[in-house]
Amino acid sequence: MLVICNSISGKSLPDDARIMGETDETLFEPLKNGMEYKVYGIMFYTTRIDFLLCPEGENPLWVPSNIFNVLDDKLPPDWGCIITEKTIDYSDLYDAFGIISILGYFELIRSYQHYIGILERDAGELQKFHSYRLSC
Repeated sequence: MLVICNSISGKSLPDDARIMGETDETLFEPLKNGMEYKVYGIMFYTTRIDFLLCPEGENPLWVPSNIFNVLDDKLPPDWGCIITEKTIDYSDLYDAFGIISILGYFELIRSYQHYIGILERDAGELQKFHSYRLSC
């Protein structure tokens, strides 16, 4: 799946999509307007969808889909999906943040340690992510 960034500003988010404390002053850096990004995961909240992206030379980050247009809607064959509320460990994401479902590469949806490790910038989990990214 491939998307193009059409804004890096929180101003582009409707009020009901500002679920993680975003404001008009929020900047989704290091993203750049007009740049294309490969999507490595999709996370579904009640009122928004986030994409897992990895800008060149950076680490992965989850970003609201509202600031992108989809260029290529094909999903990779090595992806799966979980319903967080019904999945051990991931149910915490439903309870704490209202995350309903995650779609992505198998390590992302089968290893909660990997999911958290990406967010917390764990070196081993980031290495796993970058290995997957380079294999695509």
